[in-house]
Amino acid sequence: MHHNPLLTHILQKSSLYLIVLDTNGVIQHLNNFAASTFQSDQTCIGKSLQGFVLDSFKEPLHEIIKKVSDGETLQNQRLKFSTTNSKDILTLRLDFSLEENLIYVIGIDITEEDKERQRYIEQLQQSEETKNLALKGIRSGLFDQRLSDNRIYFSPSFRKMLGLSFKEDFLPTAAFRKMIHPDDLKGALERQQFNFEKKEAYYFNEYRLRHLDGKYHYYEIYGYCKKDANGTTVRMVGNLINVHERKQQEQMILKNQRRMRAMINNGFVYTFLLNKNGEILLTDETSASIIHKDFNINPLETSVRFMEVLPLNFKHTFADSFNEALKGNITRKEVERILHQGSSQWLEIKYTPITNTNEEVTGVLITGLDITERKIAEIAIREAHIKEQELNSLKTNILSNFSHEIRTPLNGIMAISELLLTEKDPEERTKLLKYLHESKNRLLETINNLSNFSEVETIKANLNLIKHDLNFTIETSYREYDHLAELKELDYKLILDKSSPKIEIDEQLFRTAFNNIIHNAIKYTHSGGIIVTITSDKTRKEATISVKDTGIGIKEKNLSKIFDPFIQESIGMTRKYEGTGIGLSLSKKYIEILDGSIEVHSEVGKGAEFIIKIPICI
Repeated sequence: MHHNPLLTHILQKSSLYLIVLDTNGVIQHLNNFAASTFQSDQTCIGKSLQGFVLDSFKEPLHEIIKKVSDGETLQNQRLKFSTTNSKDILTLRLDFSLEENLIYVIGIDITEEDKERQRYIEQLQQSEETKNLALKGIRSGLFDQRLSDNRIYFSPSFRKMLGLSFKEDFLPTAAFRKMIHPDDLKGALERQQFNFEKKEAYYFNEYRLRHLDGKYHYYEIYGYCKKDANGTTVRMVGNLINVHERKQQEQMILKNQRRMRAMINNGFVYTFLLNKNGEILLTDETSASIIHKDFNINPLETSVRFMEVLPLNFKHTFADSFNEALKGNITRKEVERILHQGSSQWLEIKYTPITNTNEEVTGVLITGLDITERKIAEIAIREAHIKEQELNSLKTNILSNFSHEIRTPLNGIMAISELLLTEKDPEERTKLLKYLHESKNRLLETINNLSNFSEVETIKANLNLIKHDLNFTIETSYREYDHLAELKELDYKLILDKSSPKIEIDEQLFRTAFNNIIHNAIKYTHSGGIIVTITSDKTRKEATISVKDTGIGIKEKNLSKIFDPFIQESIGMTRKYEGTGIGLSLSKKYIEILDGSIEVHSEVGKGAEFIIKIPICI
């Protein structure tokens, strides 16, 4: 390639960076100044300039060469290069032009200028970060209100906190006023007008603003008013500071004053003031000393929940009453407290809700009055009365029911014995002997049932608990009474549980209880049938055995008595069905001994359903 002497001299002696490229970006010539920067000799000639720029500038350089090759002249292009010292970065500002199918690149070193610019940018970023952190520290946001066009500018962080749109830099004043709490708006506007009209430039206001979550927070506003030559405010710049927590604390002081007055006006011995979380806010010294003695905690010095310093038997009644008080209801409870020496102390506890000016419950006042003497007297009177009633009731039941069960077969035995002494006819004697045998069996059954009923406590202490298949156990008892149902031509069905649940029971005890119910169902059913159904619920960990018949049923008034000992649906001399009335009572006791339960549903003339629930093994 040929150059005139002047160009050659410029290329070699100039302090500018002069580089000649072909249209592919390959270096053809460069002056000594450029060569000393990129390489120690001329070995860079013939290499692409792309190999010397930093990676992030390769693509921009490629686009530059492409445009210049098409005839476009580009100026002031900033590119960064690696140098002979790999640790240094060279920043050049370059002009590109096309001449005789060659690209001439002329530039100057702006490395120091670039470094200074970068330092300035970093300082600005650091300053901005410091400002943002400072604003966050005091929970505030900058604003700029221009009165000429009624617009307000808020800093981005504050706009985000308030849920304002980022589409526009300025917010109309009218839109901002809608964010002020309705109760605060009038006062806020009056204070604003006063600030604008006064001679001093400093501005102050306070009101509640609605946040993005819909809740209102308290703010204090500090600003500086810019005034024109006539003293009229044309612009106001400042910041809004979130003082919500401080305001809440001030309100809490007022609440505590109300609570203190409530405690002073109440003359009970023991007093506790709780917040909505159940924490003790205030209490009297006597109560505090009791808690300190029992739990080694002084509620006057240490924050503690009332639930944590309660005797165990107080906890349930406290939870219910406390929740009622939080709903605004006053409740009273009588509770027994066991003292260290073992004696009892009875307290009448009153739960009173404490409300704020908006009638919102903010705490609960608990007061207690010692009623031990009164309670002891009441308990003594009540127990004496209950014992008297129980004795009278028991005496009446035994005399009216059980005596009948003994006297009836005894009378039969006595009468038949007299007849046997005089009766000569063999056939009649056979009938009398049969009647005598029936009376004997009935008397024996009565005595056996009475014996079983009195041995319940002994049975509890000698249970033989073994895991059994419930289907098999029920089916075995069911088949024992198959012939009785067949004799009465009843429809007798059994529906088993497909999951074959397992139960842990004393088999003899369970069979006795279940057999009584099956026998009763057949006994009191004359047409229709009996259905025995087994189901289980693994979620509730229990099985249900239903014995449903179409028999005579039970009157509603007698349903609650059906499991009482010596009680039958029909009693007295006119009853239709014989029995001691102990069977169902025994069934209930036996099922309960096995941690189960039994209930009955019935309608007269339509039958009855006995339902047994028993725990299953999971």
